[in-house]
Amino acid sequence: MAGYRALAAVGRSVVDLLNRRFLDEIPAGPRPEAVLAGPVDFDKVDTPGAVIRHPAVSVYCYRLSIDRETRPSWAAMAAQDGMARLPLRMHLLIAAWDRFVEAELEWLGLAALALESEGPLTGPLLHPSGDWGAGDAVQIVPDDLAMDSMSEAFQAMTTDYRLCLPYLARVIRIDGRPGRTADEVTVVASGTSGTGR
Repeated sequence: MAGYRALAAVGRSVVDLLNRRFLDEIPAGPRPEAVLAGPVDFDKVDTPGAVIRHPAVSVYCYRLSIDRETRPSWAAMAAQDGMARLPLRMHLLIAAWDRFVEAELEWLGLAALALESEGPLTGPLLHPSGDWGAGDAVQIVPDDLAMDSMSEAFQAMTTDYRLCLPYLARVIRIDGRPGRTADEVTVVASGTSGTGR
């Protein structure tokens, strides 16, 4: 059962996975650091206190959507046990940051290799802050994002367009509190019987 922290926990899980794989591939020498970033961070690269510092790979969640494939089954289950379950998808843009375009392309290739080489995130691969259940799993798969949609995502920000890899994290199920069953109600009828005059 994942709690309300599940979305942030998935972001942390992807960052942790990338950093582990970067270390495996490049045990010594310069390698990027994966970070969870927002649009404000894109304008502050390499400034004091910046989240993104060269070399880096940023993981940016630009959109959340309902997982329509699993929503009906979870809604049916909620109707039976009274516990709401919301299945979500996180739409991610993976970008590389370096002073040289060749290095950025290498870091993007390294990120793609890391994400494609991993199966679903389960157990210890899921950041513990998500309050995960024993059977919870999140798939990280390529997202089918049209060029127009990618451009629109950047038009909403003040930063210039960057080459990105679109990925999708699915299905992140946020569970509500267990529903309460109605208490049994006992109806006591009282009446008076009398004789009419």
